[in-house]
Amino acid sequence: MKKTIAALLALVMALSLTACSKNETKKLVGTWQYAMDLTQVMNEEMAESYELEELDSAAAFCVYMDFTVAEDGAYTLGVDMDATGESLTGYYQALTPVLAELVYAAGEAQGMSREEYDAALEAMGMTVEEYISTIFSAVDMGELLTLMLGSDAGTESAGWCKAVDGQLFMAETADELDAAGYVAYTLNSDGTMSWTDDDGQLSGQLTAQEQELIAFPMVWTKLA
Repeated sequence: MKKTIAALLALVMALSLTACSKNETKKLVGTWQYAMDLTQVMNEEMAESYELEELDSAAAFCVYMDFTVAEDGAYTLGVDMDATGESLTGYYQALTPVLAELVYAAGEAQGMSREEYDAALEAMGMTVEEYISTIFSAVDMGELLTLMLGSDAGTESAGWCKAVDGQLFMAETADELDAAGYVAYTLNSDGTMSWTDDDGQLSGQLTAQEQELIAFPMVWTKLA
């Protein structure tokens, strides 16, 4: 997962072409957000950690990336730690029924029936669901995200960009834009923006596992 985030941050610098046409950067001004769906990855890790054959749950987890473009073409790209943290919290909360079964199974392994386990928790003034919620509340989601995504997950990539004829060029400095790497983009009628990779040059920079996680087109939603 750490490599996937690093790959996404580096993806926009992957190619080298020259831009020389009408500048349409102002159409992109604002903050755009992309939700990288890692639910399947999390489910597989949870199933493996708790020795489950599979994890059948409505829980969902996304890593949210924010891409912000200023009026002068300056941009930042990075993980939205707050939105991602909320998604992670929601994921674990949605797993409460699954985790409750694990708690009961652990009790049964120690010779306690479900009724006895419930009675023991009731004596403490809580249900099994409240017990699990108490465990969640003790978890520092910020630290957990750092462990999952890497210590540099909260670091933003910054530079300059220029939108020209459906190509979004990015570079560390404005002077380098005329020979910068780019991603193909489309502004959709519903207000979203898609980054595409029709020729496969961008996905070719990724490993097979990263290609499964970073699916094209990448659809960005305008936040502000």
